[in-house]
Amino acid sequence: MSELESPPQITSEEEGGRPVRPSTADEDVRPPQKKSRTGAFFFGALAGCLVLAIGLAVLIAVVAAIGSDTGELTLSTQKVAIVPIEGEIFDARETLELLHKYEENSMVKAIVIRINSPGGAIAPSQEIYSAIRRSRKPTVASMDSVAASGGLYIAVACDQIVANPGTITGSIGVVLQWFEMKELVKWAKMKPETITSGALKDAGSPYRELTEVERQYFQNIVTQLHSQFVKAVAEGRKGKLTVDEVSRIADGRVFTGEQAVALKMVDQLGTIDDAVRAAGKLAGIKGKPATIWPRRREVTLLEALTGANAKSAIEQIVSRKLPQFLYRW
Repeated sequence: MSELESPPQITSEEEGGRPVRPSTADEDVRPPQKKSRTGAFFFGALAGCLVLAIGLAVLIAVVAAIGSDTGELTLSTQKVAIVPIEGEIFDARETLELLHKYEENSMVKAIVIRINSPGGAIAPSQEIYSAIRRSRKPTVASMDSVAASGGLYIAVACDQIVANPGTITGSIGVVLQWFEMKELVKWAKMKPETITSGALKDAGSPYRELTEVERQYFQNIVTQLHSQFVKAVAEGRKGKLTVDEVSRIADGRVFTGEQAVALKMVDQLGTIDDAVRAAGKLAGIKGKPATIWPRRREVTLLEALTGANAKSAIEQIVSRKLPQFLYRW
């Protein structure tokens, strides 16, 4: 065979008769295939998301820790919390929850009780009074337009009391009221029937007049509740007013804030800002204290449409058809 002739082509049946070039040693050494990076990519993405989530959680925790309930951001860790008491006092739950919440908050160093109330039911007033007296943190009462009767009862539990000159306070006393409907029932040609287990079980019934025995019975209760009020004021103002001094002004009369200072029922005249400064001073806070105001409860659409929070005039009258003992002006 001539050297110029091409080598014979090798055919294979497996290749369908097409020529197959013989392999060489160099072709058998193939470069290694690259490993897939998909797993590493997903692992890195997952780790990044985890770090981001932890960072956001820490940021939210810090903001929650240094922010007030009103959303105001402050870096201060020494705060004065405001507990508002507004309107007639018939339930202590919200106030007690706030007091307990701020009592456990390490950044709250003092509490200001902001009172704008003519008083109300006796038991809730006494419960709030007791909770303030048990507080381990300094408390200052800030009197708004009215802090009378049950409002004053709560105020005297505080370490200090600040009132505006025109604040109406005082009204140390007890009132028992209800409607007698005997004539109304007679006019409507109705005849109520009552069966009792004892002579005083239906004392204070709106369908008949009081007997003298019942009147004395209720008077004794009112006198006892009044005595509790006087003792609470004297205890709260210990070192400033005695029981006898409180008794002399505990005939139900009201006073202006200016008169109350002269009578030692109030420590100083001032605004809520003065009360906050006084609370901060009692707590040893230097400079102007940061404050925390609780968020106002939003009225739901259903409540707004149905008027669930409002009582009609008729409902208010009917709710007073039975005797109610009140610390109310």
